[in-house]
Amino acid sequence: MNFKKWWKKARRGIKYPILVFLIKSFVLVVRLVPRKAVLAFCRAVGQLAFTMARSNRKKTVNNLSHIYGNKLSQVEIKDLARSVFVHQAMNFGDYIKTLHCTTREGFAGIIDIEGEEHLKAAYEQGRGVICLMSHTGSWEFSAIILPVMGYSTSALSRPLPNPRIDKLIVEARQRRGMKNISRGKAYPKLIDAINSGDCLIIMIDQDTTAPSVFVDFLGRRAYTPVGAARLALDTKAPVVPMFMRRKADNTHQFTILPPVDLIDTGDRENDLLENTRVYSNIISDFIDKYPDQWVWMHERWKTTPESQKLFVEKLEAKKRAEKERLLKEGHK
Repeated sequence: MNFKKWWKKARRGIKYPILVFLIKSFVLVVRLVPRKAVLAFCRAVGQLAFTMARSNRKKTVNNLSHIYGNKLSQVEIKDLARSVFVHQAMNFGDYIKTLHCTTREGFAGIIDIEGEEHLKAAYEQGRGVICLMSHTGSWEFSAIILPVMGYSTSALSRPLPNPRIDKLIVEARQRRGMKNISRGKAYPKLIDAINSGDCLIIMIDQDTTAPSVFVDFLGRRAYTPVGAARLALDTKAPVVPMFMRRKADNTHQFTILPPVDLIDTGDRENDLLENTRVYSNIISDFIDKYPDQWVWMHERWKTTPESQKLFVEKLEAKKRAEKERLLKEGHK
């Protein structure tokens, strides 16, 4: 190992433990401070982030302009973008403030639950429940509130680059009863979780590398994961949409909608597309009602049909080249 690589590894070994210590210390301090003060501080941080985070601010304003440019002035769009940053910061503050809460009673003062009868009826069927969520409001609250409410719950998550911080987050979820499933050949585990009767949390409102299709999202074609539709078709478990949002009084509203009818015609490719289209429309409708609650800094429309076609062509060319290389080596 050369010195540069050694120093980089050594630096990481020093930095990560210090970072974890600072995070734990911050959590302790926040827990001792009144929630009102924490939210006021986070609001200021969100305002500052909007000013300083130039790249994310630009993405947020651009995305909002593409969707609402014909309805809102640029001043209104900028104000809406600022609200997005403020909401994200305040949601983080609430998340840190409630890390010690593990019971329904512990969240009763800040989270109102609406429509639980829909989830309860689906859950009691014993076939598992596919919980269709999105990155609206405090999505971390969306994930942990189900096990806190008493429902056996699993969730798929992508590990963070920093394993120590990732461990902190996973442990925080597990303390609330969440069963964490890491990405990477996880589909059989997702099926097992549903078949065991669990609520399975899945989000399809971001542009990812997962198998996806192009459907309408807030009026624009977006590359949307088919995971929820695939699971529904394979398990016949009910799909129940649910969303978290911050209200004007800084409490949170967790809204659970009735199950969505499954489209199952036997044409699997088309069924994946049509079910995903329905799910995307439900999420879009909720975001459109509360646009300041969603993560507009995400590059939701990054993948286009043209870029996806080019990606597939490059991938196929790479496979052909590798196959030819192996054939040549076999002749030697």
